[in-house]
Amino acid sequence: MKMLFGGFLVACVAGYLYYIYPGEGNAVYNVPIGQARQELSRAELPPMVFGSAQLDTTVRSSDTEVVWIVRRRSEELFRYTAQLTSEEKGAATRVQLKLEGAKGKTEDYAKNLADNPKIRDLYLVAMQERISSTLQRRPYEMGRIHPAMAAAAVANMGNIQKSVDAAAAASAELDRQNIQKAYRNERR
Repeated sequence: MKMLFGGFLVACVAGYLYYIYPGEGNAVYNVPIGQARQELSRAELPPMVFGSAQLDTTVRSSDTEVVWIVRRRSEELFRYTAQLTSEEKGAATRVQLKLEGAKGKTEDYAKNLADNPKIRDLYLVAMQERISSTLQRRPYEMGRIHPAMAAAAVANMGNIQKSVDAAAAASAELDRQNIQKAYRNERR
């Protein structure tokens, strides 16, 4: 019975991911290329994807692309490039999105993205949703990135566990020091 339920659960999750997971990187929007470029040039990074670190974003655009350069403390982390192509006799725009990590001064972010494909996918899906919501003039829908967030969390469970273990060890050490200090003060 447990195996049957497990199989059913896996099938439900796979179905959910197949139907809900937004396509990445190559979509056509019913917006002329000039309007798409203007609207995307004003678009911000997706919310709640990059953690609590303060990021600086510079947006550059040309006739056929919009580039978001993402930095932290003046060091480039990565950049999104939205390649714009006119479709349907100028009535629509194809947007092809790519993400490139930078080789920073302190860290190789390109390698980090290559080594963590689920994080890379999350960043792409989140930005694709930002592009879609901007060009379709609708609110950003966090539900469209939840599958990618879940996949990234599962893929990084080892790192998350190490972080939790380190925090627990630090807390235990602090408790031990406080108890020792309390007993030393009692003896006096």
